[in-house]
Amino acid sequence: VCGIIWFCSLGFPILSLVIGKGNVQFNYLGYSCIYVISADAWTIRKSVLGGFVLLVPNIVVIVTTTWLIVLAVGVTNRGGDKIKWQGLMTVITTAVVYCLTVLPVGLYYILGQFVRDPMLYVHFFRATHAIVNINVMANF
Repeated sequence: VCGIIWFCSLGFPILSLVIGKGNVQFNYLGYSCIYVISADAWTIRKSVLGGFVLLVPNIVVIVTTTWLIVLAVGVTNRGGDKIKWQGLMTVITTAVVYCLTVLPVGLYYILGQFVRDPMLYVHFFRATHAIVNINVMANF
């Protein structure tokens, strides 16, 4: 599944390079390469792609968490044991917190196509990515 998602994510950078080779710029906000496409047709496409990138990982997390919970309940019922609620709540809390921390990033990428406010590009970008980074560090 991860390989398929990784392969699908290559579409946007490859299309960006094919359509406009000079549209790759270095972004000092995240210290990464960004694809600047000025054509109006790409405004909607980038928003749809941002929504797709936002939805697919969250759906994978929700489906995996649900499958893990169903599997754990089935194993404990077969063995005659009681379910360990602490472990179950840990899995649920981790999934919910991940989904909540990724939502602002997706919102940034979708709104970034329509809002031309410099505050969005600087402060909201840094805040959303800081939330995700704190979440990643907290999980280790």
